Amino acid sequence: MKHPSPVRRVLFTLSAAALAVATSGTVALAAPFHQINGLESYVTAGQEMTVTATCPAGEVPTGGGGYSTSVLFTVSRSFPIGSTWYWSGRYSPSATESAKVSAFVICTVP
Repeated sequence: MKHPSPVRRVLFTLSAAALAVATSGTVALAAPFHQINGLESYVTAGQEMTVTATCPAGEVPTGGGGYSTSVLFTVSRSFPIGSTWYWSGRYSPSATESAKVSAFVICTVP
């Protein structure tokens, strides 16, 4: 069996090292993100409601929002303050039914 020349061994070693640095650099830059869901609340006809979701200690929000079980919930605000995401709106159905609303926040370690 033929052994690679010293030049080929150096090139192979440098290529492997460059690949390792490039791969580890990419992985090191990718921060873990996860979603935290806030508690569900019931909103009744004509009611304005703000719901929240909060990142665990030591984490910060990178985004967030909310959801409603009704398309008649009109969102007016969606924003973070500190580690908490706020989601607000008004429920305007033609009947007296209620709907569920909840906020969520996407968190990461800074």
